[in-house]
Amino acid sequence: MKVKILALILILFASTSISYAGSEKENIYKAGLNYIEGFYEGDSSKLKESLSTDLRKFGFWKEKKSGKFGKASWMKYEEAIAYADNVKAKKNFAKPDAPKKVEVMDYTDKIAAVKISAWWGVDYMLLAKHDDKWIIEEVIWEGPSLKAESTESDHTAVKRATLNYLEGFYEGDTSKLKAALRPTMFKWGYSLDKKTNTHKPGKQMTFDQAISLAERIKENKWFPGADAPREVEVLEVKSIIAITKVTASWGIDYMLLAKQGDEWRIDQILWAGVPAEKAGE
Repeated sequence: MKVKILALILILFASTSISYAGSEKENIYKAGLNYIEGFYEGDSSKLKESLSTDLRKFGFWKEKKSGKFGKASWMKYEEAIAYADNVKAKKNFAKPDAPKKVEVMDYTDKIAAVKISAWWGVDYMLLAKHDDKWIIEEVIWEGPSLKAESTESDHTAVKRATLNYLEGFYEGDTSKLKAALRPTMFKWGYSLDKKTNTHKPGKQMTFDQAISLAERIKENKWFPGADAPREVEVLEVKSIIAITKVTASWGIDYMLLAKQGDEWRIDQILWAGVPAEKAGE
């Protein structure tokens, strides 16, 4: 009888865990859907619900005549809201058969990586959870093609840039960081308070601060142990944008990369600390 009761408790516990994970993913998905529907329907309320007021969004449009991508185009939060309002005012809604796909690529309890497929192309976005809401903080996009046009050499270069980032900090090697990071890169993250097991308020790291940290790591020999997690995962690569994931001693990093010229560099990073027992999972 005791065995049956124990088995029932375990089943109920497992069901609760699965349900929680499912609802978390659904909330992330909802934020992505608000983003695409906000632009498609001209519904600024959906954008306001899911976009950070400090939104950092940029991307590249491929010209039909030249077949080449133009310079990076930036969109602030206020510009996103204005765009949606304009769509509504002019009734310039997306066509009924327009692509409308949201993919939750990866997530932790604090940050997430999402892919959007829309009429204008593909967006990779990084989200963070604030209280109980998932908010879109960083976005990179390319258009108008939805088809993957990357090469094997692109995948290799993207992985190399991401690995240089990890090794640059682990080894205190500034040359690797300089090869991986664009000087204008933006890195934002949430460290974990080990006493309370909660995340601290977000904090930025600039390119210069990253280089300075690597120098101090080398000078003080703050190298991680041999068993420190060092996993690099290329989530996806398009023509000139990519999204990757790093699992390291400090936690999880999601990063957005762009190809300018023949070089892939990291442009945006969102990271969060995770409990030590989960860092290597």
